[in-house]
Amino acid sequence: MDRELQDYYENRFGMFSSKAWKELIEDVKTMKNATDTLQGADSLEQLYFKKGELSIINWILNLEDASREVYDQLQEEAKV
Repeated sequence: MDRELQDYYENRFGMFSSKAWKELIEDVKTMKNATDTLQGADSLEQLYFKKGELSIINWILNLEDASREVYDQLQEEAKV
């Protein structure tokens, strides 16, 4: 793995360990609980909007695990 990519992941992992990230995740979980319903989606446009909201929320909630998984795979590839 080149140095630039290594720095990218180290910076990302630093972000994940910060208090601000943990607070953001708690806020996003609260948002998901409020958004994870079709209530209020009275039109197709509103339904698609909610779908987009949930997509972004899930991306944020899964970012840490996905980053660690990709990083571990890159580390394994670098050993080969």
